[in-house]
Amino acid sequence: MPVEIHTDAVIIGAGISGLIAARNLVQAERDVIVLEASHRVGGRLFSKHLPDGTAFDLGGQWLGPEMWRVTNLVRDLGLETFTQVEMGRMDLSAQPLTEMDKLTQAEWAWFTAKLSWLVDQVVVERPSDTPDAAALDVMSVEEWKRTNLESEYLMHLFDQVVRTEYTIEPKDFSMLFLLYSIRSAGGFEDLIDLEGGNHTLRLKQGMQMLCTKLADQLGDRVRLNCQAYELEHSATGVRVIAEDAIIHAKRVIIAIPPNQAQRIDFDPVLPRRRMKLMQRLEMGSVIKCFAIYDRPFWRDKPLTAIDPDLLIFDHAMDASSSGDAHPALVAFIGGDDAVFWSDRPFETRRRAVLENLAMIYGDEALYPRDYFDHDWMTEAFIGGGYQCYAPPGVMTNGFEELRLPIGLIHFAGTETAVWYYGYVEGAMEAGERAALEVIKALEKDDGKLERVR
Repeated sequence: MPVEIHTDAVIIGAGISGLIAARNLVQAERDVIVLEASHRVGGRLFSKHLPDGTAFDLGGQWLGPEMWRVTNLVRDLGLETFTQVEMGRMDLSAQPLTEMDKLTQAEWAWFTAKLSWLVDQVVVERPSDTPDAAALDVMSVEEWKRTNLESEYLMHLFDQVVRTEYTIEPKDFSMLFLLYSIRSAGGFEDLIDLEGGNHTLRLKQGMQMLCTKLADQLGDRVRLNCQAYELEHSATGVRVIAEDAIIHAKRVIIAIPPNQAQRIDFDPVLPRRRMKLMQRLEMGSVIKCFAIYDRPFWRDKPLTAIDPDLLIFDHAMDASSSGDAHPALVAFIGGDDAVFWSDRPFETRRRAVLENLAMIYGDEALYPRDYFDHDWMTEAFIGGGYQCYAPPGVMTNGFEELRLPIGLIHFAGTETAVWYYGYVEGAMEAGERAALEVIKALEKDDGKLERVR
């Protein structure tokens, strides 16, 4: 028989957003239960630990100096950061703009300036209010790229940036979504810059440790292997039917990706507009691949310039652990390539990744002392990475409504953030906002009860 639990709030999802919401509710002296369908906490934060305890992040990996929420959390939890090594980065810095001919440099400068100008026009709190929002929304990133670039090389370069940052193909998502997500993350330079940008710092203990420590603080309030199947809601409360538990609560926070929230059977059903929106948002496709070596040989010589069409990944870089105890490279297979290689045997994929690394870094890359990868498309309760994206036509049809409550149902998760959409910082912002909504609503309900008495 399932256990029945009565609480102030129930949170579905034990990623960073749900756990931050739970912590804030507990700090406000509210009872809370967190339901997690998986066997672990963390969601898109997932770290692999070597026998000596060294952590490598299979999911979210970086912090930026402007991300004050996660920076404060790292300090509060007693964790340590270290600086990302820039040497060995295979993307924009592998073929510097200074090595291009003057005409190509000028074209790239004009292109990025126009992109940055459009980014600055975005109304980040409400993207549908952006000038020319409707036209930008129905236009794919591919269409905009081809309208504004002539150089085939620069088209390849831009595709490389897009697949690296969004794990999708330019043809598959809205130009307005691209502009919004760049604006939300602080601008184009912050998006790609390793010095002072959003990929500057890493966590020595691994990013999942943020969630592990938060869950430890919450104790038995977090229930793993407890998938929520049904959510009954009315004007007086909610009832969540989950694996081995039935939770009766005054409010609920859904802190899972929108594409996963639609797996819950809502009674009554949510408004059609919201359900359709969640159905249309899709998760990107990515496989994150690590090769660990005895020494960081890639720091000894310049990278070999390779035609990106010859590679199965768009991005590779130094991923060595703190203090270089375990020198490592990481490569990201994204977009359609990730879908293709997801269906290939592990050994076939391993061989292809190492051969590609050798093309860039030399034959020594063929012989790692360890190799592992993680295919995010195989995560049953996530379905991809790094975040949900909006195909053409979605952003101006209710996108900003993702964060609005529906009755007693509140929404968190990085896809409901205003700033740093897709990042840990955004997930924390969303968790704090959802928790505050619930705290204020419960205080209001308490006031009504007092007046009745």
